[in-house]
Amino acid sequence: METIDAILLASGFSRRFGATNKLIWPFRGKPLALYTLELVCSLPFKSVHFVASNPDVTRLAISFPVRSHHNANPERGQCESVKLGTLASDADYYMFFPCDQPLLDAKTVLSVCGKAAPGKIAFPIFNGNPSAPTLFSKAFREELISLKDGENARLIKSRHLDALLPVSVADGNTLTDIDTCEDLKALANR
Repeated sequence: METIDAILLASGFSRRFGATNKLIWPFRGKPLALYTLELVCSLPFKSVHFVASNPDVTRLAISFPVRSHHNANPERGQCESVKLGTLASDADYYMFFPCDQPLLDAKTVLSVCGKAAPGKIAFPIFNGNPSAPTLFSKAFREELISLKDGENARLIKSRHLDALLPVSVADGNTLTDIDTCEDLKALANR
């Protein structure tokens, strides 16, 4: 994993969640984004980049060995965080993590990392449904930093179907993401 940088995408507005930024909302006793920070920082990535726009979210990363990057243009959408993280990286691979998957585990992450190959894109999949985190070879660097407003890395995946390496996972719960308060409540009750 010494050739892979982790890039944590934590700049969203959480519009579907409500007035509060979901990444600082408590889930089982701690802010939602801490689950991703703790997991990623426990693994031997080359570097970890934390891209955030909200000061309260940025503060969550203070005690972690990460390189924090301020996203001054979060209104552009996920493309801005992808661009900032990619530009800051000198790795051969970039693994993009949303910070709203609190049950994501090391086994899943390591399985995806194990598929790292030049010119390929690896990601977990459960019952035919692709999920995050997604691992991109640096062959896609220019496309990643050239995404336009409102676009995200899924667009690149759709352009390069021959490059996709889906990694099946046995437990779909590990891939559950939180978009709404209802999602959070349902996951807390599992």
